[in-house]
Order: sequence, then C-alpha cells, then structure tokens
Amino acid sequence: MRASVPALRFFGDALIGCLALAATWGLGFGLLQILPDFLTAFLNYTGTLGILVALGIVVPPITLFFVGRVHQRRGLSFSPVFAATLAAMSFIWSGYQQMLEVRGLEQRAFLKPEAQHDVLVLPTIGCDIDCMKVLTQTSYSVASYPTEGHAPAGDVNDKMVLYRKASGDVCYQKDNIAMLVKFTRAGYAGVCTTQSPITDLSDALILERQAGRSMPAGVSMPSWYDGAFYSFIERNKGKDRLLGRWADGSVRALTDFRVGPRFDNIDFYGAALGVHLPKEKIFGQDDLMARVEKLRPLLKSPDVQPEVIWAYGDLLNELRNTRPTKPATSSP
Repeated sequence: MRASVPALRFFGDALIGCLALAATWGLGFGLLQILPDFLTAFLNYTGTLGILVALGIVVPPITLFFVGRVHQRRGLSFSPVFAATLAAMSFIWSGYQQMLEVRGLEQRAFLKPEAQHDVLVLPTIGCDIDCMKVLTQTSYSVASYPTEGHAPAGDVNDKMVLYRKASGDVCYQKDNIAMLVKFTRAGYAGVCTTQSPITDLSDALILERQAGRSMPAGVSMPSWYDGAFYSFIERNKGKDRLLGRWADGSVRALTDFRVGPRFDNIDFYGAALGVHLPKEKIFGQDDLMARVEKLRPLLKSPDVQPEVIWAYGDLLNELRNTRPTKPATSSP
C-alpha cells in the first residue's frame, strides 16, 4: 500500500498539471477569438501577437517544470510532456477524422449526363491552353469569362463568352488573329476561335474549381482542409445535377493527411468528359511547314501584331533546327 502512494501522487500531480495547462491554453485561445479585429490586426502588424502566443505556449510548461523541481513533485515536472503528447495525439486524430470527412464529400465515380449538351463551362479566364485542348479534342464549345480588356465589343466582363472552334478565312479577321497564333503555336495550323456573348446557360455541362470561401453551397468544409474541390455539373433546363466531385488537397494537423491522389485540371477535365486530353504545350499534329504557311499571310497586314512576328520567327527557328544537316564532302 505504501509503495503505491508515490505512484498515486505522481499521477495525481501529472493530472493536475495537465488540467492546469489545458485551462491556461484554452483561456489563451479563447482570448484570441474574442479580441476585436482592429486590435488583432495591430498586434499582428507589430509582431506582438506572435510573441504573446509563443509566451502563452511556452511559459506555463516551464513554470510547472520548475515548480515540480522545487517542491520535489515529479508529476508536475513531467505533466508538460504528458500534456504535449495528449495534445499532439488529439490534433492528429482530429486531422485524420477531418480527412475522412472531406473524402465523404467526394463523388469520384462520374454519372452520365441525362441529355446531350453543346456547351461546356470552364473555370478559366478567356480561352487558355485548357480551353484550346477541350475545343480540339471534343465537340463542345467552351463558355468562360473574358480576359479583362479583351472582351468582345458590346460585352461586359460580368458576362460569359462562348468560344467556338473555327478555321479558314474567319481566322484572319482582326478579332480572331490572337487565337489563330495561339493554336498555330500549339500545333494546329489554321485553327482559331470565334467569340460571342452568351447569356443563356440553362443547358450546359459545367466544370468548376472552388477553394476557400467559394466552396459549393451547402457543403460544410472542415476547418483544417487546405485545398480545392473540382465539380462536374449538368445543368438541364436550369436545374443543376452533380455528376462528380474530386478533392485536391490535404488536412493539415501537425502532419498532412492527403485526401486522395494528386491531379491537375487536365486530369479532372479528361476523366469527367471521358476523353484523353494531352498535357503537352504543343499537342497538335500539324507539321512546322504547314503552321508557317498559315501565319505567312498575316505578315502582309498593315497593322501586323507583334505576337504574329514572334510566333512566325519561333516557328522558322524550329524549322531550321529540325532540318537534317548535309554531311561535309571532302575534296580528293
């Protein structure tokens, strides 16, 4: 019985120390939550907030350690170790649970659309490389927000623009030359896009990438999740239906809990649409000579754009570098 008294005292002191640390750290965290925003911003700007937080974390365990040493109460001295271990285990377990919660929000197997659609909405600005790949590898026209300063005449930036794949003489019109140059550089000779405002999106397929405060409506996101959600949505007669959703990110809690395999925009777009989208910058099959010939007429324009000259020069350099060099002949 006597032998058990020191053990009981040790664990009792350790429990008291852990409760004291929990109360102190909890009080400090609570104060941070109720501080006025202006005061938090001021302390953060001056660097005082970081110092106060560090002191609030470090000073209580050090105090308990020395109190335990002075009064020969080992339980108090070792209580910071127990408290830190319990806190770490709690954080790790909570992070793991939040990772499972995020996985529960996913819908990795895609449903099939109920109707045929001609328009695909992409989360891009203008028609970028992803837009170009969708236009050339599928039959969809792409809707996205226009690039600032390059919206079609009569349009405003809060309206979407419909990009359709085109070829032929229409690509040499002033508004389409920039896209002709982009497609030619990407390996498609004589291809461009036409642009027109679109206001009716009651029937379309929608690819979304949402992060931070733009998370899907009605989705409660775990506080430690750091990442984005990709969604594939069918809009049929104005009603949205979720076809699939992937999460790309991690839950950060002392260690990172990866939600799933890593992927990029093209991986998700291709899986959702059921097509292979190439990842190369030059993904067209047209040879260099054909692409050079499609740009040559633009050089004769009186208001030739600098991008045309740069693209034409780059293609000529590539053409010279790919031509086989003739072996030198030695004279007898």
